[in-house]
Amino acid sequence: MIHSNIITGKNVSVHPSVSLNNVKLGDDVKIGKRTTIFGHPSRILQIGDGTRIGNNTIINGFAASLSIGKRCSIGTFCHFIVDTGPTASPQMLKKYPITEAPIAVGDDCFIGHGTMIIAGVTIGDGVIIRPKSFVNRDIPSFSEVGGSPAKIIRSLDMLK
Repeated sequence: MIHSNIITGKNVSVHPSVSLNNVKLGDDVKIGKRTTIFGHPSRILQIGDGTRIGNNTIINGFAASLSIGKRCSIGTFCHFIVDTGPTASPQMLKKYPITEAPIAVGDDCFIGHGTMIIAGVTIGDGVIIRPKSFVNRDIPSFSEVGGSPAKIIRSLDMLK
């Protein structure tokens, strides 16, 4: 189910159950079933050439910019959320205001199944994120991370 303001490159494959809005897809992008991806009309969400996105993933770039680099592999059930905080009551919002900040993912990254990436995170090039990780801080290029919160497991300098 494609909504509006979609720019696609060549050879793009999007399953019919996918919901897209305010998104630019590069060449050779593939998006799996039941995935939702949306940006804002003034901040088009960018997905680079050759990137693959698994089933049941949510990429929310409405409140702040969100970009995903070239040749990334994003597993199933991943979440990218550019705004976080409670919305239950005005009292909660006064105490814990909603945070809105961009997310940027570099080129050639692998993001494992069930990973959550929250507002304000920048992920460098060539990063591996192990499945079910919670990423709440920047990750330098050519690192492998995992856990909740995600921590650096090892350097991948040999991939430079």
